[in-house]
Amino acid sequence: MAKQVSAKTKLRKAIQPLEASLLSQYYFSVQDYLKYEDKLKLLGKYILNQLPGTSVSTQPEITFFLYSKACERMLIPLLVNLLQRPEVKNNELKVNLIVLNGVHQLKLTPSNSQKLEALNCPIQTDYIKLIEACKHPENKLVVVCLDHRMMYEFHQCGVDTVDRLKTFGVKTLSIQHGGTRRDSVAGLATTVSDKFMVWGKRVERELIHQYSVDSSRVRLVGNPLHDRLAHLDSKQVRERLVARYPQVSEKLESRKIVSVATCLHTEYKGYENEQELYRKWIQLLYQGLDFDRVLLLVKMHPNDSKNPNLYRQAAEEISNSDSIIVIEPEITELDVYGILSISDLLLTRCSTVAEEALMMGKKVVAFDLFEDGPSKGYKHLEEYGSYRTAYASPDNALNNAISAALFSEEAVESSLNVAEDITYRLDGNSTNRAVDEILTEVLASHH
Repeated sequence: MAKQVSAKTKLRKAIQPLEASLLSQYYFSVQDYLKYEDKLKLLGKYILNQLPGTSVSTQPEITFFLYSKACERMLIPLLVNLLQRPEVKNNELKVNLIVLNGVHQLKLTPSNSQKLEALNCPIQTDYIKLIEACKHPENKLVVVCLDHRMMYEFHQCGVDTVDRLKTFGVKTLSIQHGGTRRDSVAGLATTVSDKFMVWGKRVERELIHQYSVDSSRVRLVGNPLHDRLAHLDSKQVRERLVARYPQVSEKLESRKIVSVATCLHTEYKGYENEQELYRKWIQLLYQGLDFDRVLLLVKMHPNDSKNPNLYRQAAEEISNSDSIIVIEPEITELDVYGILSISDLLLTRCSTVAEEALMMGKKVVAFDLFEDGPSKGYKHLEEYGSYRTAYASPDNALNNAISAALFSEEAVESSLNVAEDITYRLDGNSTNRAVDEILTEVLASHH
């Protein structure tokens, strides 16, 4: 097997000059991420397209280009919606899907693959459709996510691809990923696509007034992922929780429910003793809760470590650990939105889940070890009234913030509309609005 891999590697290097020569101006940097087999298929398709008599379609065409899990999360709902639109069913336009799993180890979830298969949407593993769009850019639109020049290291594939498409006049459209955190908005302002869709009015305002983004490039649609918030059934969530963890049945009826959701695996990167900081954060978080009155639901992030599982380790150190339920990422029937729907309070540190909890009318306490820690990125959420920030010092700060959020009768008001600011409208129609924008972009010039 080792000899076989070595031979393939040598062959890949050997054909690179040939690839560049054959593709010429249509050579995209994503070529480096293609599998050996896909490289050969791409070159074969490209050569066939050069033959005399090859027909050129003038039909409007939309290509979804996926190269990360963020792309899958944000774009698949739009693609599924689009495939069911009459414009597609009546063959008024063609829809393509490119999935490059060599860029950021993207592998579509089984449920998404099943949806696409049911809708007869083939998955392409090379970028011949991008080349065809470059050759005949009329009525062609490419939809992406993550093409922020400011975060080039992480978005290089999207930025390079969109830059190349634009040199040929191919229309490009992207959608926001990441919430209202300052660095997220600053990154979004450097989006290279011709136009981009944003979730809420706060980001729209800041892009235009703080970062001088041309308003004609911005489309306000809402967050497609929030559409399901309009249809959440908290009773069903409670039933699923009890079915998975029968021991919580009695506690659900008699205690306040607190949820924990954050990006444990990233938020203290760059600090000394990173792992110890995570342990300390969890230990202090647990110490700030009165487990005689609280049931704690910890929803782990998909990228958080399970070996060691710091949440479980810290729970084993306290006497009433039966009041702590650690929900691991693979427990998909209990996602973060469902958990929020039955919670009285969210504990987090620096995550878009804080915005989502506020939209759902929940109280939020952001706990951080340092005032200059990652929670500072969401300090602006205090403007919405139900959001507090607490630090490890003084000792009682977290306890007081939690107690006030859970047991104080004092009403917290804000003049700002949280849902409108963060996700435009919680009406279950953000996906429809986004797909309407996609259709407008590709069909406007056609008509």
